[in-house]
Amino acid sequence: MAISAALYAVFFFLSSLVGVPSFVVLYLPIILLGVFPVWFGLPGLVGGMIGAVVGGVFVEGLGAFAWIEAVTTFIIYVLNWVLMPRDPVEGKLKKLVLLLGVYSVTLFVGTTYILWQLAVVGFFPVDYALLVLLPPTFALNYVIMVVVCPVLLRAVSPRLKAWGIYSGTFWEWRRKRAKA
Repeated sequence: MAISAALYAVFFFLSSLVGVPSFVVLYLPIILLGVFPVWFGLPGLVGGMIGAVVGGVFVEGLGAFAWIEAVTTFIIYVLNWVLMPRDPVEGKLKKLVLLLGVYSVTLFVGTTYILWQLAVVGFFPVDYALLVLLPPTFALNYVIMVVVCPVLLRAVSPRLKAWGIYSGTFWEWRRKRAKA
């Protein structure tokens, strides 16, 4: 959990180097949201939400509104965890296409939510958020997610399985808990 939170906060800081006032356009923690659900399960979710609040407060300067980042993390993380295909690192084209589809849906939902929330609380107008910021923010982050996450899943997951800390998708995690 602590590692998740620390990595999330560091990725938030790196993301802030390319941004607009009160919003990070290049959202590098999306990489973590694409792999942590499979690697760490619930502890990764809690760590990610803590890291999101830290990033929201100290990097984006959202103050009390940093909860918006935590809710966005929750939405994307849980959707990824539940919707990812079983054993997404297997290497079959069908599973890769399904994984990329899941990433597109969850990223779109999460990006729309955060932009809408930041607009509602007054950081920028709703039209600007959804018509000007949403398309390039989604596109940039989706490209990063599609390129990096499958590679990380395929490269790191076998090692985490060998160490016994691999959680798996929600359905794998649930099956393991039912056996225990």
